[in-house]
Amino acid sequence: MAKSNPAVKSPFSLAAQSPLGGHRTIADGASLIEITDLSIVSVAPLMGGEKSFKSAIAKLFNAGTPSATMALERSGKGRCFFMPSAHSQWFLVFDDVKRDPLDEAMGLFGKAATTHLAMTDQSDSWAVMELCGLEARQTLERICPIDCSAGAMPVGTTARTMMEHLGVIITRRPDTDDSEPCFWLFSARSSAASFLHAITASPPFNR
Repeated sequence: MAKSNPAVKSPFSLAAQSPLGGHRTIADGASLIEITDLSIVSVAPLMGGEKSFKSAIAKLFNAGTPSATMALERSGKGRCFFMPSAHSQWFLVFDDVKRDPLDEAMGLFGKAATTHLAMTDQSDSWAVMELCGLEARQTLERICPIDCSAGAMPVGTTARTMMEHLGVIITRRPDTDDSEPCFWLFSARSSAASFLHAITASPPFNR
């Protein structure tokens, strides 16, 4: 069997691709932009580790018990927030720092706490879209069965719901610099194209 020559470099190289190729649509009244620079780590306390889990959350986010409906935001440089994703499970979402997301998550929580946590890297499993603008809520009203009004969904509110026939996690993000509402939408990478179509088939993107 012929052996490869290590001195000969392959002309091919691998490059990571986002689920939707960095999609970006700007319409009159709303914008839809894929967020591609995130690390997402699923976190759940192991049996008997609830106390250590709550202590780690309090230290990292200066907050009490993590909520089943509200995301916790870490103050300081860069994005880092903790959002509910399922029953007794959360996503730790932070800027992609080109390291192993699990190592980064362990560094944020601390070694003592991570022995009581179940964590998995979900960074490549989700398509994440940022929907912002004055008509963002009207877009969601047409394709989502939950109330996304300002009163029902203040900043930080997170809900798992359906959009068309797809499972979606919606989290209300801080307003834009122009004081316009902003939402991040998480859906499975495997159905990313259908997810995108569900949004862009609605006004103002289909005008």
